[in-house]
Amino acid sequence: MNTEINIDGMIGPTHHFGGLGVGNLASLASQNSQSNPRAAALEGIAKMELVAGLGVGQYYLPPPARPNWLWLESLGFGGDRRDALRRCWDEAPSVLSAAYSSAFMWTANAATVSPSSDTLDRLVHLLPANLCCNLHRAQEAIERRDQLRAMFRHVSNVRVHDPLPSVFSLRDEGAANHMRLCGSDKNNAIHVFVYGPAETNRTRFTPRQSEFAARRAASCLRLDTTKCVFVQQSERAIDAGVFHNDVIATSHQNWLLYHEFAFEKGEQAVEAIRKTFLETTGEPIEEVRVLDSQLPLAEAVRTYLFNSQLLAVERNQMELLCPVQCMESPAVSALVPEWISNPRNPIQRARYLPLDQSMRNGGGPACLRLRVMLNAEELGMLDGRYCATDERTQRLRKIVMTSYPESLTVDDLQRLEFADHATHISKTIAALSQ
Repeated sequence: MNTEINIDGMIGPTHHFGGLGVGNLASLASQNSQSNPRAAALEGIAKMELVAGLGVGQYYLPPPARPNWLWLESLGFGGDRRDALRRCWDEAPSVLSAAYSSAFMWTANAATVSPSSDTLDRLVHLLPANLCCNLHRAQEAIERRDQLRAMFRHVSNVRVHDPLPSVFSLRDEGAANHMRLCGSDKNNAIHVFVYGPAETNRTRFTPRQSEFAARRAASCLRLDTTKCVFVQQSERAIDAGVFHNDVIATSHQNWLLYHEFAFEKGEQAVEAIRKTFLETTGEPIEEVRVLDSQLPLAEAVRTYLFNSQLLAVERNQMELLCPVQCMESPAVSALVPEWISNPRNPIQRARYLPLDQSMRNGGGPACLRLRVMLNAEELGMLDGRYCATDERTQRLRKIVMTSYPESLTVDDLQRLEFADHATHISKTIAALSQ
């Protein structure tokens, strides 16, 4: 039987509002404002502790070192580091912001995963995302590959692939555009891959997942393509700021929650999911379709309701971890209690999490975690040094409280003293898993 673990990305000390995310309205709105790395990291740790307290396996990945000096040097900003920071700020401030990016905190983009129960070779496959659509995120691909290989190094039947080639036609943003749905037999599942339109000029913002990448990902993950569904993301949603599918649709086990404008040719797309699920599991899918009249698209993007984190705490019982922005929205406040009171709906409770720093950069609870399904044998081999135990989260909290800055602006990125301090913090956190 598969067990779900959640892997969160530890939020780094260089968390700032660079406004670099393509099509991410919250990121653009926060650009160049003051951030609070300490608060951001504490919010992330509190979420990990909550998930672990609910009995769900909670793991974490340490923050890669920032600024990324090798990356800066490859772009012509080498030599004396103090001078390199100054020149980069003067010539290309967006590059400097990218070199300090803490966007790796959103591990839903780190990889796409297929459990051994679903694959043709009965191995667990992880395909790190190339993230090549964004300057600041493309540098993460190899870093995350190496971290995932280290994390799973003792699990003999796990394969962590190289990312897809970093070319525009193969742009891949990981699990944020992927859903796994399973029947009452948790090992019997389908996989849904969501991609943007091929003609990138059809939308206000560049689609960040290509169909070519989605289909190659399914192949690398060794999935039976008869159990895969490939659907196009709604152009209307992309224009509204839905840069990933997990901003407008989510799933867990046999339950699908989606906005009526999530998919292009919406009913046809959902019917393809229904049909494949029924043929694979012999069961009907459970679904909730949210109408635009119930929750306007703009409000769905503002509140990140669909980016809430669904957790199965007991058999057929789920909890929904929502951003506090959902509690403040009259539209969402009308929907969620209705779901909880419906006896056919598995959601038993909703919790509202303060994730202001992440939300201001366009990342809700589900953005902060990568879900991985492992069987008992695989889970037993997993390196415990990445587990978010009480002792380890307390050590992380102490580092954050004593070392992370309470405020940060893009102007601070020019200072070598801050760059050296941030690098030292990242190395200290990484040492906890070594």
